[in-house]
Amino acid sequence: MRKAPAERHFINRELSWLSFNERVLQEAQVARTPLIERVRFLGIFSNNLDEFYRVRVANLQRVLMVDKKAKTTLGFAYDETLSQVVTRIEGLRRQYDKTFHEVIAALERENIRFVREDELDDDDAEFVSAYFRRAVRPELVPIMLGRKVKMPQLIDGDGYLAVRLTFEEDKEKLAVIHIPRHLDRFLTLPERVGAQRVMFLEDVIRHALPKIFRLFEAASVEAYALKATRDADLDMDDDVARSMMNRVERGLKKRKQGEYVRLIHDRDMPEDMLAGLLKKMKVPSAASVVAGDRYHNRRDLMGFPDFGRADLVYPAQPPITHPWLRNAPSVMRAIEEGDVLVHCPYHKFVHVVDFLREAAIDPHVTTIQINLYRVAKNSQVINALVNAARNGKRVEVIVELAARFDEKHNLKVANMLQEAGAIVRIGIPNLKVHCKIILVTRRQKGKVRRFGHVGTGNFHERNAGIYEDLSLFTANPKITGELAKLFDFFENSFERKVYRNLFVSPFSTRRRFTKLIDDEIARAEAGKEAWMDLKLNNIVDVGMIEKLYAASQAGVKVRMVVRGICALRPGVPGLSENIEVRSIVGRFLEHSRFMRFCNGGKPLTYLSSADWMTRNLDRRVEVTAPVLDADIANDLRVHFERMWDDNTHARVIQPDGTNAWVTSEDVAPLVQAQQDLYLELKGRSD
Repeated sequence: MRKAPAERHFINRELSWLSFNERVLQEAQVARTPLIERVRFLGIFSNNLDEFYRVRVANLQRVLMVDKKAKTTLGFAYDETLSQVVTRIEGLRRQYDKTFHEVIAALERENIRFVREDELDDDDAEFVSAYFRRAVRPELVPIMLGRKVKMPQLIDGDGYLAVRLTFEEDKEKLAVIHIPRHLDRFLTLPERVGAQRVMFLEDVIRHALPKIFRLFEAASVEAYALKATRDADLDMDDDVARSMMNRVERGLKKRKQGEYVRLIHDRDMPEDMLAGLLKKMKVPSAASVVAGDRYHNRRDLMGFPDFGRADLVYPAQPPITHPWLRNAPSVMRAIEEGDVLVHCPYHKFVHVVDFLREAAIDPHVTTIQINLYRVAKNSQVINALVNAARNGKRVEVIVELAARFDEKHNLKVANMLQEAGAIVRIGIPNLKVHCKIILVTRRQKGKVRRFGHVGTGNFHERNAGIYEDLSLFTANPKITGELAKLFDFFENSFERKVYRNLFVSPFSTRRRFTKLIDDEIARAEAGKEAWMDLKLNNIVDVGMIEKLYAASQAGVKVRMVVRGICALRPGVPGLSENIEVRSIVGRFLEHSRFMRFCNGGKPLTYLSSADWMTRNLDRRVEVTAPVLDADIANDLRVHFERMWDDNTHARVIQPDGTNAWVTSEDVAPLVQAQQDLYLELKGRSD
């Protein structure tokens, strides 16, 4: 059958994302991953899939609600896409369940085992009961269902136990118990002769069911896991035409927000009980009702205890002090001497905090300007800004309230900053502010000196320990002067600014990158050396993909490291034979974005907050900065080469979007880019 143009030119973005999550699952499948880290990768896979349902599957269902024949901006039919997604997820779930049980068996061989409530001896039962009375029982509110009590709306992503009480006279009652999210999902039992044992929290509750419902004197009490995923009603701009978005928004107003997208139930739940619950919950026919295992919410496996087994987790890699900042009396003075690149999580994120702390107390600093997309709870960044405002600095903060799933927290942060005296601006109308920038202005002896930060990651301390990101500090006026223009734009968004060095979305990013690619095409057509190295999280935008295809056809060599979604088809003869794409999933989440262009033998290097997605290029405020320091540009060259040479965690993205492990004719030595980069940076710091 002849393929449609979309299928010839692009990989379906939803299927590409599922291929990315398969790479996560593969890390749990390979024996070289430390065993407890394999457990945690299973948790990451589950967490990713939850979000995929909340946003992307919900997005597909919303569009089909108003137009059964709709197509994505890449040209794929929504109905076919949803069908393919369901089929693909079913296959991944089978892989996942098989892997889960293999990992559990491997844990048992290491004397770490899960214990169910029906496997407890008397001593264990007493321990579990005491824990239940002390910590769990006060948090439980069983809801008895009946004619006068409706089924509660299940909280998105939370776990529940559906309980059936059976009586001798063939009568029954149903109840629902919410599994408290703030309690530890795992209860570690007392160690037995070198064996570590652990229980799921829901099994602790199952053990106590007869006591919880003893008032009813039931002949039997049985419980089955339930979990709902609800429509997040957010971020419809990834792959939806604007006219379609308007139609969907009108359709959303006609129905209840946050409908069920997926319901997972214990496959052992009796059919009549499941049917009764679905009726009470009013689950729409479009939702996916999935028969799962005994335990849901396996995202909590990300927090699985390590039992002190250093041999079963990644070796410790404490973050490194940047050598330029180790003995520097002042962060700003170090930046004056030359640009500084902080590479998290290898370098300490506290360098960013120290920059703000110093500015907060420096008597010559007059203004601190920053934009916030996500920040940690109890954020040191926020504490530094509050301290600066209380010290009389002019603190201007752009807070993006529409950061997915962080809206409430960002509103709290905005209020806290305002109370401290900071000037808070809530984004820009119709544009998400997604860049990662700071500008500190210092006045001394009549001279004004600016210090800037342009980064790829959010100012989030916890994430900085697991997300790989870049923070460029500079006092170069070519950069800091344009950062000042951008903060002026935030204050007066009706004024259009001109940026000669920075690429700023939605104004110039697409145009400037297109020009760089066109320059490489011209050189290739003239028979000169032409290449590009691109590191991105996602590439989905049609225009940029088509431009890369044109470069490939002109003979430009394109190497890409893409962590997540890649809608580009690499290695297709006549279309993209000069494009190679690799992806690395490892200990850290590859989150930095940077690009290198041959430029006639004088390479140009850029780091960016923007992926090559339509929303990042056209509907968000993003910043791409040139790397003007030759040593830092060379560091990024070496970084890319390490990623490209990885033969441990890297996959080659195939033309159909599937994953193939990178193999080497000589498997020794193994190249692990993340570990090797850490050791190199540590060697520089020692």
